[in-house]
Amino acid sequence: MNASFKNRIEKLRNGGAKVVPEGEMKEILKQYGVPVPKCKLCVSADEAAAFAAEAGFPVVLKLSSDKVLHKTELKGVRLNLNSDQEVQAAFIKMDEAFRQQQVPGYLGILVEKQSEKGTELIVGLQYDSVFGPVMMMGLGGIFTDILRDVVFRMLPLTKDEIIDALKTLKAWPLLNAYRGSAVLLVTDKLIDALQAISVFGTDYAGQYDSVDFNPVIARPDGCTIVDAKMVIAEKEMPAKTKASEMPRIDHMNGFFNPKSVAVIGASNTPGKIGNTILDSLLNLDFKGSVYPINPKADKVLSLKAYPSLSALPEIPEMVAISVGLELVPDIVIEMGRIGAHNAFIVSGGGRELGGERADIESRISMLARENDVRIVGPNCIGSFDGNNRFDSFFYPRERLKRPKGGSMSFITQSGTWGCAFLESAMDTGVGKMVSYGNRVDVDEGDLIAYLANDPETKVIGSYLEGLGEGRKFLEGVKAANQNNKPVVVFKTGRNQMSAHASVSHTGAYGGSYEIYKGALEQGGVILSDSFHELYAACETLALQPKAKGNRVSMVSNGAGPMVNAIDLFPEKGLELVKLGRESVKRMREKFSFFYIVENPVDVTGSATGADYEFVIETLMADKNVDIIMPFFVFQNAPLDESIIERLTSINAKRLKPVICCSTGGLYSEKMGRAIRQAGIPVYTRVCEWVAAASATAKWGRNSK
Repeated sequence: MNASFKNRIEKLRNGGAKVVPEGEMKEILKQYGVPVPKCKLCVSADEAAAFAAEAGFPVVLKLSSDKVLHKTELKGVRLNLNSDQEVQAAFIKMDEAFRQQQVPGYLGILVEKQSEKGTELIVGLQYDSVFGPVMMMGLGGIFTDILRDVVFRMLPLTKDEIIDALKTLKAWPLLNAYRGSAVLLVTDKLIDALQAISVFGTDYAGQYDSVDFNPVIARPDGCTIVDAKMVIAEKEMPAKTKASEMPRIDHMNGFFNPKSVAVIGASNTPGKIGNTILDSLLNLDFKGSVYPINPKADKVLSLKAYPSLSALPEIPEMVAISVGLELVPDIVIEMGRIGAHNAFIVSGGGRELGGERADIESRISMLARENDVRIVGPNCIGSFDGNNRFDSFFYPRERLKRPKGGSMSFITQSGTWGCAFLESAMDTGVGKMVSYGNRVDVDEGDLIAYLANDPETKVIGSYLEGLGEGRKFLEGVKAANQNNKPVVVFKTGRNQMSAHASVSHTGAYGGSYEIYKGALEQGGVILSDSFHELYAACETLALQPKAKGNRVSMVSNGAGPMVNAIDLFPEKGLELVKLGRESVKRMREKFSFFYIVENPVDVTGSATGADYEFVIETLMADKNVDIIMPFFVFQNAPLDESIIERLTSINAKRLKPVICCSTGGLYSEKMGRAIRQAGIPVYTRVCEWVAAASATAKWGRNSK
């Protein structure tokens, strides 16, 4: 970092400036090795003409101001000036106009060597409240508004990370000499320039709201950053180039495996939350001690009631709180005094209401740290462990079915989606599930990091509405990935545009979801586009081996759904592969002439279970195939129930992921469930089928 430039930013900020003058920006960028045109701030026509002659024609004249965000709105740019006379005439006309308009912060006119033509890219930096400094890259010029083909990544970035990001653009073939084109634009010089911008953005993180480099002209022989505009942050912010704190997993086991639970707000009144929580603990499969806390009752649901935590015969390992939020601060203090470390707060009415209610949450958060108490909530439904059967939900057992134990775990800001996940997993099972609500203490990063080390968890799913500490969350994801556990996320809230949209191209072409998407993908997360796709991805990753690549082969006794699925392949990163000639030959010799033995394989309505087995085993041996996707029309009479045993035998070898789909009524549902219980996922919606295949391909790539 250049200390004098940082001081200059502070001076500009204190003086009411909105942007760093472009000439100054380009001087500092040159120090970082960013290629910029030769330029000079001029205050007279003669000075402008003299510099233009020195720089070489043609030149550009630009309005220079530390308070103007968009110079084109003031007709502040003149291009293609090819002589001293043109430069002087243009300078005089522009200068007079700016003075007459009393342009705020007018400093003079920047004279700049006009860049050679090439392909326009857009690059930008943005300071995001969740992830800190991020960098945007994409296709620029007229295509920026039309295609919105951009990608975001967190800073700092290595050269390899920059190349990987560029490969996600629709414009990548254009930039990378598609089909033998001589115009290779992704050169070492371009990557060096982008990494230099990354270093600059990292060094000055917290000083800017955004920095636009638009356009960046890319050519086969290099690139030039034509415009550079830094919008100064109203106040200096924390750099946020790394997690503000690492995930905290102390005392986390108490949320899932407590030996004793106290229920504050326990009630004898059916329908009350304190009644339902107590009922769940008593009448499902929890084996530990349960203590109702109610100072106005002698007994609750036949158990002795206690007036307070301090009156209990032992220190509870978990405290379930279902009383008014205003009472919780004193409860946390009491927990600290007796040495209790875990609580979940069902009660709502906190920061979502603002004002004093938000202040109560802030106090609870502070007291939790001071008293060594871990808190899930408020505004949550609690936690569940499918393997040891701990269950603190306030949903009646008659209305919410609890699944068997399994290896999928799920964390969610929405209790509703938590219920949906549990009941979707009746065949496959759930390891742990927690609804964490307003996260005054335990947050997503803590939970992911805890599950990363949980021996009973193989796959982690997460429903997100927003993150408080994005980089902390990704530290949890990193720990999970390092332990060979994929993390699947469904992030909602995709239409909210960032607060920078009105002043910055980077903000306008990003928006909060695009930043989330870029950062989460960069951090190793597998993203899904709906809750149902998230569930399908989690289930397949729990049941099937990861794919070695994205090359798919399909087989069906009814071709229509395969065509539907293939339509979705490009957006999900899947490839319908050409089968090896030996595979085609083997199937051709086996089957009648009317079977289609190229990919997708159509075994027609005549197919038996043995036919499917032969095709799938052939595809297992085909080195061109990474993922096998059978579709079953179980209504077809020739398809016998031996398919269940045959698939079970194939699946036991765990050579490649097998992901199935079928649609239909009761018989199809029965067959699908039998196959699923044998460890092979079966989906009834084509979009989920494809999403599951995509997830196993992405996990195979991420875990290399």
